Order: sequence, then structure tokens, then C-alpha cells
Amino acid sequence: MDTYIREICSLPVGTEFEGYFFIEHVEIKKHRTGEPYLKLILSDKTGTIPALWWKPPKDADLTIFQRGDVVFVVGHVEHFQQNVQPKLKEIRKADSKEFDSKKFISESRFSIEEQFNYLLEVIDNIENPFLKKLLENFFYDDSFVEKFLKAPAGKTIHHACIGGLLEHTLGVVEICETVAKRFKSIDRDLLICAAILHDIGKIYEYEINIAISRTTEGILLGHLYISCEMVTKKINEIEGFPHDLKVKLLHCILSHHGEYEHGSPKKPKTLEAVTLAYADALDSRVKGFEEHIERELGTNKGWTRRHFAFEVPIFFDGNFNYGEEK
Repeated sequence: MDTYIREICSLPVGTEFEGYFFIEHVEIKKHRTGEPYLKLILSDKTGTIPALWWKPPKDADLTIFQRGDVVFVVGHVEHFQQNVQPKLKEIRKADSKEFDSKKFISESRFSIEEQFNYLLEVIDNIENPFLKKLLENFFYDDSFVEKFLKAPAGKTIHHACIGGLLEHTLGVVEICETVAKRFKSIDRDLLICAAILHDIGKIYEYEINIAISRTTEGILLGHLYISCEMVTKKINEIEGFPHDLKVKLLHCILSHHGEYEHGSPKKPKTLEAVTLAYADALDSRVKGFEEHIERELGTNKGWTRRHFAFEVPIFFDGNFNYGEEK
């Protein structure tokens, strides 16, 4: 039986399990006696879990296991410092024909085609001719669109799925639309354009194979810089694009993480920038809570384990309702 990590976390101590898992991290450690053992972090789309291959055979080659491998393991549930930490009695590298890759990465539960059509409608309603042309230069480009529609918006925290970037983008757009209707001083076209473009650099920050991982470009540069570079290049192709509009749009993108400690090189200093930063935080935080609840509880109710990024356990006693598909 191919067990999911969410299921392992709910099993009693001593229960045996088996399944295919993605290696997020692996180290060769040594017992006090000098004998080696393997310390791993295993994952699937329901979460991550630390595990130990505590007593490998003396002739086992521990160096063959690398980050990014999919392995088949057999083990039993144990706890360490009140956290689940299974011990493995068997581990081997898995052949790609053995497992279903859908165990490791999910897709947006909303229709990608319908969401994209909705995004095109939003673009069509932009009145500023320069911003509309800019958006069309991106979203009428088949090569860009192919990458955008597949990209995730994150690796683990929020919208970590195929189509996640599109779903997150529309979530931010909808929040921004609501705020712009309430605060009439906001330049609605500038805000919506910034909402659509704020994360486009993620098409180069992440790559999807068996699981989602960050690229070298993403680690060294980050999507805020990459997004600004992409937007600047497209703007320079549009004759007469106003310089002040370019500056305000790039400021929105550069500052959309809100705070320096959150990776923003600039803090928001315009109405549009501050709206985008809070809209981005709201959509990503709520989705992050929702995804963590699903991974931890499935269809159950109650408390999750502590979320590593939000630093709290999460309580849920409702029913998931995703509303109508876009």
C-alpha cells in the first residue's frame, strides 16, 4: 500500500507503513559507535516528514541516495520530541515506472482554461492603452503563456501546484478590484496591471519535475527582480510608454512583499503599491492556511501541527467550499 505522509502522521506509534516518497534532504550521520545511518526529509503532496534509516546493512552504500530521488521505503512510526519521526527498515531508489507522479505534485482544482479566459477578460477591460498593450504583449505570447499556465506560485507555502501562479494571480486581482472600488483615489488600471504582473518572474524561479524546486536563477535573483526585468524589457518595446507610469508599475512589483524582512527591496510608497502588497499577503496567507489544513487533516476536523512558516497550529471545523471555478 502506497501510504501518504498525512496518513503516516495519524498512525499510532509502532504501526508499519510503506510507500514512495521524494527526498527533500539527506545526510549521512554517525552513531556514537561510529556506525553510519541515514537522516532524511521525505515528502509528497500532503507534506514533509523527517525519517531515519537507523540500522542500514553494513554493506549498504548510503551515498547513492540524493536529494531529488524518489525512494520506496518500508518503516514504522516513532515519535521524537513529540513529533512524528519514522524509522525505516528498508529503502531503495525507485524506478520512474513504479510510481504515479501525481502523488508528489497536484494541479489547481480550478479549470486552467476557464481561469485564463477570465484573465483575458480582465486585460480587455484595462482602459489605459499603454498598460493594456503591455499586458497583451505578455498574454498573447504563446511561449510565455505556456510557461505561465503551468507554473506554481510557491514550493510549499501557498499555491504549490501546477497552475498555482494563475490561481494566485486571479486571487490577487479580485482583492485589488474590491479595494479599488472602495478607494476611488487608486489608479485602478495601474493596480490591476501590477496585480497581474507582480509574480511573472516565478515562471523562471521554479521548475516542475517530480516535485517543485527552485532554479539557480530563482535562488540567486528571486522573482521580484526577474519580474521587473521582464516588465522593463516589454515596456521598452512599446513606443511612448510614459516614464512615470513605468516607475510606478515597477515600484509596485519591487515592493509587493511589503517589508524588508520579507524580501522586499523597497517598502510600498504609493496607494497602488500598498494595496498590492496587502492583497498579495492576504491571498497567499489564506491559501497557505487552507493547503496546510488539507495536507494535515484531509477530510477531518480539528488542529493541525504547527505550520513551519506561519509558526502556529491551525484549527478548522468547517467544510471546504472552493466556490465556482473561474
